[in-house]
Amino acid sequence: MVTPLAVARPAAPAGTPREREVIAAFSEVTTEAITATRLEDLLALVGQKLCDLLGVSRCSVYLRQDDGRFRGGAGWCGEAGNISAAVQAQEAGIPGDAFSREVIRSAAPVLISDVPNDPRPHRRTMEHWGVRAMLGVPLVFDGEVIGLVFVDNVAQEHTYTDDDVSLAELFGRLAALFIRQALQASRLAAQAEELDRQKRTLEYLADVHARLTGAVLEGADIRAVVGLLSDLAGAPVALLDEDLAVLTWTAPTPLRAGPPVLGDRARERPVLRSALAELSAARPSTVLEPSSVLGLGRRHVVCRLIVEGRPSGYLTVVEAGRALGDLDTKLAERGATVLALQVLSERRQIEAEGQARDDFLSDLLHSHRDVAQLARRGVPFGIDLTEPHVLVRLAVDGGEGHLHASVARRLVVADLAARLGTDEAPATTLPGAVVVLVRLGDGAGVSHPDEVRAHVAAVADAVVPRVHVRGGVVSAVCREPEDFPRAHRELREVEELARSFGWSRRVVTLDELGLFRVVVASGRVREAVRFADELVRPVREHDGADGALLATWRAFLAAEARVQRAAADLGVHENTVRYRLGRVREITGKDPASLDTLLAARTAFQILELAGWFRDDG
Repeated sequence: MVTPLAVARPAAPAGTPREREVIAAFSEVTTEAITATRLEDLLALVGQKLCDLLGVSRCSVYLRQDDGRFRGGAGWCGEAGNISAAVQAQEAGIPGDAFSREVIRSAAPVLISDVPNDPRPHRRTMEHWGVRAMLGVPLVFDGEVIGLVFVDNVAQEHTYTDDDVSLAELFGRLAALFIRQALQASRLAAQAEELDRQKRTLEYLADVHARLTGAVLEGADIRAVVGLLSDLAGAPVALLDEDLAVLTWTAPTPLRAGPPVLGDRARERPVLRSALAELSAARPSTVLEPSSVLGLGRRHVVCRLIVEGRPSGYLTVVEAGRALGDLDTKLAERGATVLALQVLSERRQIEAEGQARDDFLSDLLHSHRDVAQLARRGVPFGIDLTEPHVLVRLAVDGGEGHLHASVARRLVVADLAARLGTDEAPATTLPGAVVVLVRLGDGAGVSHPDEVRAHVAAVADAVVPRVHVRGGVVSAVCREPEDFPRAHRELREVEELARSFGWSRRVVTLDELGLFRVVVASGRVREAVRFADELVRPVREHDGADGALLATWRAFLAAEARVQRAAADLGVHENTVRYRLGRVREITGKDPASLDTLLAARTAFQILELAGWFRDDG
């Protein structure tokens, strides 16, 4: 065994043949250093030339990384040629490799003549490569070891002389100079490449920004912007709400098999919710990898939309046909910014249109504008005042536990539109009330105020858990612009009148109230209730537990004094109706079929219904 060399040996006399060999070898290395496009090729040539000088057949070159570790850079073998790929999978100086650490620490060549019996090399590596004798040469630049070269003779013994070791050390120092320059050149080339990449990225993003903003300025809506993003990405793009439901999506034609969604199952995954919850203005996007845990079958770039400082949904680019990259993330972020502005713009537009519509309805209800002008102003809102309409006034409370009237309006018009199968009707919010304009006729879902009353009553029942509806009134048919202020005035009067009776969550029509409105218009509510009570109470006191007498009397009035119809409505025989009406005549001393009694009873029952006597009908 030859003792490892820890110090530099004296150089050979200047101008010796071996020194000239080194210089000749480096003329080729110099040419390669100038012309080589890859650092790997230069490293392989350095190792090969050292092998030629020493008369061995294999070398491996390692370079120090920024983290201080020495990783394989290139390799050459006389029989196999370029073995760089195998060397690049290796690392020198790892635990168990005292040989490499000694070369690094001493910054001088270290020779091991009997590798199998020397404890310093990494045992498994030496066995794998079949090394018998090995020389480790440091690449020293400015007093620092920047790399290592190991040479051996591929499973054969080889004797290294002192002159060999000295030449290897000289060669290593010269090689370090060229390698250092090559590293610098490589870094500069990488920096230049990165600058070029950044320049191209900026140019691409500038083009994206110009196309997106240009589309918006030309009037593109949110769906069109999503379509443009899909064209730019060449991938499916979807806009999702906060619940991950698809608002709109599009994809290149060959990929349009279905909406690219995160999926119903994915919405239920707490892990996915947690990942998306981390998105913010500071970190607007993330890449979600395919995962059964997340419920994702494909890779997604997901970007958060922030509108007026509040989360307002997600934009997602879905991997399909090609791998998603950094540009797709930047595209999504730019697209999300433009879409957020578009969402904000559309919200502002809706608010402005809503305000304009509210102003129009206010002028229509209060007759603040010329009739012809009102007719023209209604057209942009889809309101043709020459068509028949009715006004619906719902009295609502916005007290504790109930929604504000403006929110109540949205619920009411949405529910009514769903029941009628039409677009949402124009509506406005007034203090304590919601007023809705309902069109009658073909395509409107209703053709008579009674039909409107039935639907509105159903709406009032449906929204009552969230909205306190005290009652409602449906106007007579309005056929001209002049009819609306009068109809609205009548609705207010009836609501005030009904409020004085306590309401009962009933929805009525003006036509249904008939003479009652005239009787109580004087405002003498107590007298009206006393009159109704005096007429009806005797029957109620003599009535059975089932209230059959009062029910029959009310049915008789509703049937316009026709016994046969009343019997059909009650599901009893006609003689039963006649018998019960006879009992009413005996108790009250008034004939239920006489005109005077019919008028008085109809008015009395209307008063008592508003006063809440018959809440089972509410």
